[in-house]
Amino acid sequence: MTTRVPTSDWDAISDNLHRFAPNVDRHEAKLIARMGVARFTITRDGHVTAGMPLHDFDGRADSLVFDHSAGAIRIERAGVTYVFRRP
Repeated sequence: MTTRVPTSDWDAISDNLHRFAPNVDRHEAKLIARMGVARFTITRDGHVTAGMPLHDFDGRADSLVFDHSAGAIRIERAGVTYVFRRP
């Protein structure tokens, strides 16, 4: 089951990211999830940086689609899709 969350819903983003990753640091305007060498960061204004060795994403998102059972977050913005997979 997937859960689509608009980046404007900060509480739902936070809840789902904490469910997705065991190690999430919360700062005033951003959340940083670390999973070994992989990382996923989102700011309140919808800027996402994510990646691991050999690939990265750096851009804005309109929504995040959490697929907890598959261990993936799909970053969506008009015409752009990036899938981050939990290592």
